[in-house]
Amino acid sequence: MKKQFARQSTQQQAFTMIELLVVTTIIIVLTAIGIVSFRHASRSARNGRRKADLETVRQGLMLYKSENGCYPVVSPFSDMKATIEPYMGEAGIVDPKNNATYFYSYVPSGSCGGGAEAADFTLQARLEDEATPTVYEVSSP
Repeated sequence: MKKQFARQSTQQQAFTMIELLVVTTIIIVLTAIGIVSFRHASRSARNGRRKADLETVRQGLMLYKSENGCYPVVSPFSDMKATIEPYMGEAGIVDPKNNATYFYSYVPSGSCGGGAEAADFTLQARLEDEATPTVYEVSSP
């Protein structure tokens, strides 16, 4: 009897094909869920960074106006950013993807005191969205 018991325990050491397929399928499903969640979280983080960048620039523009009386008229965004750099501190304002699709823009409007300065502004950033990219705007108060 002891010999039969010893034979049965040595025969069950390998996994069956079904067990391997089930485990592999579970690992694939969990990996796919993780990748989708990571991509969504990354996209949300980049959009959050864009919104925070626009808020930082808006605050810099407000400080610029309080000292100079009007908003700058320079364009494009990079030139305006260089103009108000002393009012923003060490903030590194660069789009997280930094390519032609996702960008920041500055649109001055109105006339301030009859000069070449602007009375209002609109800041824009293109946000990532799965369906269609949307534009996030921040305007002067």
